Amino acid sequence: MDYLVFTTEAVAKETLEVVYANMLKAVGSPDLMDVSTGQVVDKAALTTEEAVQEDANFRHFPIFGTNAATQDKNLSTGYTTAWAVAQETLQGSWVFAKPADSLLVGVTGYTVEPYDPNWFPAE
Repeated sequence: MDYLVFTTEAVAKETLEVVYANMLKAVGSPDLMDVSTGQVVDKAALTTEEAVQEDANFRHFPIFGTNAATQDKNLSTGYTTAWAVAQETLQGSWVFAKPADSLLVGVTGYTVEPYDPNWFPAE
């Protein structure tokens, strides 16, 4: 499996914000649910900053799963607020699993490398 590798945590986190914004754009439904109010809003009415916000732990508009048969949002089994969490390696770089190329639109400042078990302490 390939990973994106960054020299700083800040660049890795910024990249995760862009990837998440691209994930929101790719949601098939035009609607996003505000988990703080339970209201559904049209994603086209939100700015990127409103949809993504700064901290994945406090996002009001996460991406819900969809029932394949009915296309209804699956509100009972959770939702996504980030592609991944960047992890620091023993070498001081920051990594996370590479998303699909379509989610990397607008992303720079990384290298792609295969997973290396030497990035992390032995268990």
